[in-house]
Amino acid sequence: MVTLSIETSDCTGGVALIRDGRPAAEVVITSKETHSRRLMITIRWLMQRLEFDWSELDLLAVSLGPGSFTGLRIGLSTAKGLAFALGLPLVGVPTLDALASNVIACKGDLVCPVQDARKSQVYTALYQIGNSGELERIRPYQALSPKELPAFVPYGQSVLLLGGGLLLYQDMIVNGFGDRAVVVPGHMTHVRAASVGIMAEHRWQKDSNCDDFRTLKPIYVRPSEAEAKSQHRRSRGAIL
Repeated sequence: MVTLSIETSDCTGGVALIRDGRPAAEVVITSKETHSRRLMITIRWLMQRLEFDWSELDLLAVSLGPGSFTGLRIGLSTAKGLAFALGLPLVGVPTLDALASNVIACKGDLVCPVQDARKSQVYTALYQIGNSGELERIRPYQALSPKELPAFVPYGQSVLLLGGGLLLYQDMIVNGFGDRAVVVPGHMTHVRAASVGIMAEHRWQKDSNCDDFRTLKPIYVRPSEAEAKSQHRRSRGAIL
């Protein structure tokens, strides 16, 4: 089985080819250039370098967010276009799920991915390693102030922290947790397209459950700037 995976939730994005649950190749790029200018070029280059034909793909995977609104739209639009053109199933994977999967932990451990949400907030969720060794999400996706993060985790329990949000707010977050915080090494900081693809492939092989590319939407958690302004105008109109 061969899966093409796309991750564009942040300025660091990537493309990966997964073969039977293992990365065959992965490209990770951090650039100020928008994903729209480099994504398809990277996909074509990767396919050519591995001498893969489009007909050899079995599944498409894409990161759904939360993350950069523009980046998520670009990644999802590209994945939808490929799904339509190639007639392939598409599986969307929540970004925080994929990030949390970078961690190798023991049964019962808590994992808390932290991504920059701008506006002095971070995107986060809370996971626990279950009896099967797989991640189980135990708190919903949220946008929080870094100062609110320690209260998001059950009091007294240590937690594995990782993600780009730590690069911006590590001192504030770690000081809030005190000795409960275990900061995961920096090479696990970014969401990997390979992680997205492996999770998507696992879901597909488990129950052949794909998403409808016509209705699949990003996970935004909070409204976009345009939506927030529209809501504000509507609320002001209601008051007047």
